[in-house]
Amino acid sequence: MLGVLLLAGSLAAGCGDSNAERTGIGAIAGSLEITAPPETRLRVRTEPVRRARLAGTDHVTGTARAFHRATLMAETQGRVVARAVEPGSAVEQEGLIVELESSRQRLELRRAEAALRSAQTVLAHAEREFARGERLVAESAISEQRRDDLRHAVDRARDERTLAEVARDTAQRHLADTRIRAPFAGTVDAFLVDVGTWVAPGTPVATLVDLSRIRLFGGVTAGEAARLEPGTVARIGFADLGGRSFEARLIHIGRVADPTDGTYPIELWLEDGDALLRDGLVARIDLPDTAVGESLLVPRAALLRRQGRPEVFVVVEENGRSVARSRAVRTGRNDGEWIEVLDGLEEGEAVVFDGHFALEDGSIVVVDGAPAAPPLARRE
Repeated sequence: MLGVLLLAGSLAAGCGDSNAERTGIGAIAGSLEITAPPETRLRVRTEPVRRARLAGTDHVTGTARAFHRATLMAETQGRVVARAVEPGSAVEQEGLIVELESSRQRLELRRAEAALRSAQTVLAHAEREFARGERLVAESAISEQRRDDLRHAVDRARDERTLAEVARDTAQRHLADTRIRAPFAGTVDAFLVDVGTWVAPGTPVATLVDLSRIRLFGGVTAGEAARLEPGTVARIGFADLGGRSFEARLIHIGRVADPTDGTYPIELWLEDGDALLRDGLVARIDLPDTAVGESLLVPRAALLRRQGRPEVFVVVEENGRSVARSRAVRTGRNDGEWIEVLDGLEEGEAVVFDGHFALEDGSIVVVDGAPAAPPLARRE
């Protein structure tokens, strides 16, 4: 009995120590506060989507090109014996530019003309023989087979004459090709050969340009292309000419977008009576504003292009937090600072125009209190 009482007492003491230990750990844990890591918030600036009318004109950068530009090439072989004009000289259509040595071509022509005369003589003889054979057949002096042979001889002689005429015409063409002429009226911009140079067919000899008119090439958005019409008059400015401006007429609006930038090509023609323009000048093309009424506008800085699609970030309130949500949009014209949104946004929505390059869909943001977007396009 005494042993049983001692064992029970030791077990009670052990349990008491264990409970005390657990009680101490719980007290320590209760005194510690476990906190979650703070949320990452990106600071951005926003501007509300406004409804207004883009003022002014659409500005497009273009390139001036000669109305006609050609690299003249030799079409026969020979040595250059003369340059009829010098670089910068104006020439009329069919005007002589380069002359090649032509003795070989003249000999070829004489040979072809002699062969043609021989073929004509053979044909005349064959026709006389056939006429005589017709009389002899009527008199039963020769057979029908012999008359057929005479007829075949006439046909063969005619074919030989045709071949000789072709050879004569070819020789005449080769002789004419020794005198390289202008395919259109223009200015000789450069010579690529000099007197004494041996050329073969396909050798470049000179560059000819027609700058009496200028072709201007640029690119517009799909919205601009839909509003433009051939015949529209645009104002053209050239910074390299001190900002001097001209008028040009819109000739063509492409229907297939350029795969590099998604714009649609346009071509304008400009008369240059003062001969001031040069091939390759960069032009500012001011297309007339043909828009009617107002449209939704956002700062152009708000626009991003991801995976080839234009998009913006819109700040919305979710569970008491400001969250940036990506939104695909369809855009129209722009005036350099503001861009027209045709689809994807509603008036009054807040779009991010500063700090959006680091955003992802669902990013938590802090919006600066004072919008600092560019001045809004004026209403008309």
